[in-house]
Amino acid sequence: MDERAARDVVLAYAIETSDHDRKLFSDEERLRATQRAKDAAQAQAVGGNPAATADHFLSLRAELLLNGSGHPNSALAALRKPSHWPGVIAAALPLVALLAGGLTERISNPHRLDLLSLPLLGILGWNLLIYFLLILMAALPRLRPHWPHLAAPTWLKTGHTPLHGRQTPLVSTAIASFASLWHRLAAPLNSARLKRIMHLSAALFGLGVALSLYARGLTVEYRVGWESTFIDTTQVQALLNVLFMPVVSLFGLPPFSAEEVAALRFGPTGGLADGARWVHLYASLLALIVILPRLVLAGAARWREIRLRRTFPLDLDLPYFRKLLGALSPVPLLLRVLPYSFAIDEARDHGLKLLARSILGETAQIMLRPSTDYGSEPQESMAGAEPGDDHATMTAVLFNLSATPEKENHGEFLQYLAQALPGKVMMVVDTSAYAQRLGKEDGAIERLTQRKRLWQTFADIYRVPLTFADLLSPHADER
Repeated sequence: MDERAARDVVLAYAIETSDHDRKLFSDEERLRATQRAKDAAQAQAVGGNPAATADHFLSLRAELLLNGSGHPNSALAALRKPSHWPGVIAAALPLVALLAGGLTERISNPHRLDLLSLPLLGILGWNLLIYFLLILMAALPRLRPHWPHLAAPTWLKTGHTPLHGRQTPLVSTAIASFASLWHRLAAPLNSARLKRIMHLSAALFGLGVALSLYARGLTVEYRVGWESTFIDTTQVQALLNVLFMPVVSLFGLPPFSAEEVAALRFGPTGGLADGARWVHLYASLLALIVILPRLVLAGAARWREIRLRRTFPLDLDLPYFRKLLGALSPVPLLLRVLPYSFAIDEARDHGLKLLARSILGETAQIMLRPSTDYGSEPQESMAGAEPGDDHATMTAVLFNLSATPEKENHGEFLQYLAQALPGKVMMVVDTSAYAQRLGKEDGAIERLTQRKRLWQTFADIYRVPLTFADLLSPHADER
């Protein structure tokens, strides 16, 4: 699924999960779009590729809903197409960097090329520092910054400038839902775009500096040399040999001698009239250290950007998508439920069946396993059957919100299943008993929210999707 189709799918998700009263999309419209998209996707299924069929179904269904809605809204319709401003800025920044490189603070005085020029050394040092940090973050992934969690303006999250005008609460909620999910899903793509822009801008900045040296050399005779209060000829010789090592090695040039460096020291005559050679050396150094590596990095970012645009990474583990995709399955999908220290009565059993349908579609069925005792070994949860022995679509580990999650018990149980069934385990936390216990006492809502936050943190640690559900009034949170 490409980026454009993914925008429609995420927008449809935002509207449907916000429009509980069916004001924008009626039940009839949703069912009709689902059936038409299902028929078209199955008719065009090629080579039995389930992923391609699912993508085609979701994108076509979203398009049918958004095009056929009887309640068009300009603010929501505007979200279907990204603003042109990010593209304009992305094209303009590298050109601005090229101009800035050409007009940057003079590398030397008008008639002098200083070998120890701080601007030149700063440009080289900054780029070397960037390469070091990139290598360090590649070697140690935990050091990578979590850009998606940083606050960002709405136009940056959604690709739009802020929508002005008064919106209804429903539309505002849908826009906020779209912005939140799109910002998270598009984070890898936006990161690739940002890297491409920054690396290309850095490369053109270095090119602008090199071109400025040559352009000024057409009308000015450079006199080359160095001067320093604190370092002597020997130290300058060592510095220049290290600095120009890439150029010297590539072109087979001899290293700088002490006599040559001593002769370059600025004196009454103002240095040597040998500027052309050093302009070539510095331009070559900028090409090797700044321009070429940055162009390679920009090319790699561009390749990743194109790949992500063509195959946009949707989070199909969201209950909303799992429920829709359940309609494509020729057989009912099966939700295996593993209660942990939790006795399921008849009312909650009925709630589990409704929950399974909300997660895997209207034909979904459940397989309720016996409750695992608190503190039991994780392997006992399967009672003699290995986790992969049956055809369960998903395995839901059922916890009670009244309990406090513990690493030694709840954590080990969850970790065992997550490792045994990678990508097919989710958490369901029943809120009914805890909500009944709190009743209407003061601070009940706050305490309920705090306990939910505790379980959400626990789920995030083990990287397992979490759904809160009141099994006595089953309306699972779609998240």
